[in-house]
Amino acid sequence: MPNLQFDVRDLQQLKQQFDPKDVEKALSWSVNATAKKAATLLSKETRQRYDISAGDIRKRLTIQRIERDAGRAVLYTGRRLPLVQFKPRERWVSVSSKRRVQSGPRKGSMARRRGVTVRVRKDKGRQLVKGGWLAKNQIFRREDRSDNQSVPVMRFGPSVPEMVGNPQVIEAAQDMVRQDLPQQFNDRLNYILNKKAGLT
Repeated sequence: MPNLQFDVRDLQQLKQQFDPKDVEKALSWSVNATAKKAATLLSKETRQRYDISAGDIRKRLTIQRIERDAGRAVLYTGRRLPLVQFKPRERWVSVSSKRRVQSGPRKGSMARRRGVTVRVRKDKGRQLVKGGWLAKNQIFRREDRSDNQSVPVMRFGPSVPEMVGNPQVIEAAQDMVRQDLPQQFNDRLNYILNKKAGLT
């Protein structure tokens, strides 16, 4: 089968013409490939200032599935990242400057608990999450810090757009998605169909 031109805007028509599973597979591959490119573009700016991996950035990126208009391809950069993604470390912290251990080997010493530090920005070093602790691979803090019975809530850091801090970089990633996704889809579907026909 010669290489054909397939338009990502014609998904429904292509599913009628070919095996729908092949079309969906080509779409999934193309979305993942384009998302990786977008993550690379955004991470170059982001990782200059923030201690975050390209993989963690990519996890926050999703691309709108397009059916009618490829020009509407949109890169969603997600909400704020869980604070646990910023290299947490546990450490002992004092409970109160006035509270002392009443008995045991540490009697008279300041009472303490396990706290957690994170490194969000590279220029600020590690910082203590006030009132926070590490549990179940997440960082939590009481909803009301003055009430030890209040509900624990998961803590979040900045979002990808906040870390990039440059609207022009975000727009460049959006433009790249609009241009790259249709070509990726065309190439991937051609590959799948050619392989199925025994031509690759």
